[in-house]
Amino acid sequence: MAQWKGGIVLRATKLPSGNWRCRAYDNNTKKCKSFTASTKKEAEYLASEWLNDKSKKNIVDETVQQCVKSYIESKENILSPSSIRGYLIILSNSIEEISNININKLTERDLQLWINNNSKRYKPKSIKSQYGLVTAALRQAKIQLDYNSVLLPRIPKVEKKIPNEKEIAIILHMIEGTSVELPVTIAVTLGLRQSEIAALKWSDYDGHMLNIHAAIVLDKDNKFVYKNTTKSEASTRQIEVDGILKERLDRAEHKSEFISPMLSHSVLRKFNHLCDKHGLPRFTMHEQRHGNASMMLAQGVPDKYAMKRLGQSSPNMVKEIYQHLYESKEKEVAQTMSATYKNIYDNKDT
Repeated sequence: MAQWKGGIVLRATKLPSGNWRCRAYDNNTKKCKSFTASTKKEAEYLASEWLNDKSKKNIVDETVQQCVKSYIESKENILSPSSIRGYLIILSNSIEEISNININKLTERDLQLWINNNSKRYKPKSIKSQYGLVTAALRQAKIQLDYNSVLLPRIPKVEKKIPNEKEIAIILHMIEGTSVELPVTIAVTLGLRQSEIAALKWSDYDGHMLNIHAAIVLDKDNKFVYKNTTKSEASTRQIEVDGILKERLDRAEHKSEFISPMLSHSVLRKFNHLCDKHGLPRFTMHEQRHGNASMMLAQGVPDKYAMKRLGQSSPNMVKEIYQHLYESKEKEVAQTMSATYKNIYDNKDT
């Protein structure tokens, strides 16, 4: 068996008649064809030539830029507006070095040099997104390269800022009576995503339950749009409202159809100002979400229920929070265990 661009040529076998038969398999069309000749070499040659012709017919004559653009267009009605917007930003700003290379002439070396140069301007996480988009487009176009041979910059581990109980208490007090009281209280006590909070309408609250079924996100033209769907099927959910959030919702004026009529970046700017004023780190709304997950896990809420409440379709975030909790408790555990063994040693005669 021999690998061929676009398919496989099987080893020729001798037939009872004395002739030789060779089969070729085309990866693109998923079709197999047999070739018979008087010699083994000729049968394998015919199969290889057929496969070579098929591969040539399947070649798309376009540049990397055209290939990536076609890929984005093929996903436009499937991916979220924010994802499409991110792809278009990469297409416009981040692939100029390889944009005009024909995809059939592109090499692993071209990709590596592009990554090396982009590493001077972009963070490792951005590089990963850029490479992911380009390689996805190339794979869709059936371009066979050793994509794993291209080295990407290592993404450094960043310690997440997660508010502790004391900081949460300060936050809930400092936002009271401000323009960001409701959106931040929702983020702290329910752990909703910023896009979900922005889309909440008063019609979604019946005095006891919040119906999370929509999001406000940036579209490909960088404009905020309301979409009547959430990030995933798991994100569409209902959450019971009680305690401090219920009190604040019930007493609030309905100045708009939206519970929080401010744009997301305006909420964050006001919240950052309050954090500065009260000596807190500049927590993002997403970090409030992590704080909510942390509180649930600290209170012994099972993973399954924490995921459902947060609208998570995978346990990745919950695992991240577990890791954060373990690291924050590491010193305390070490001290406790040292004290335990010292106590055992001191009481060795009892």
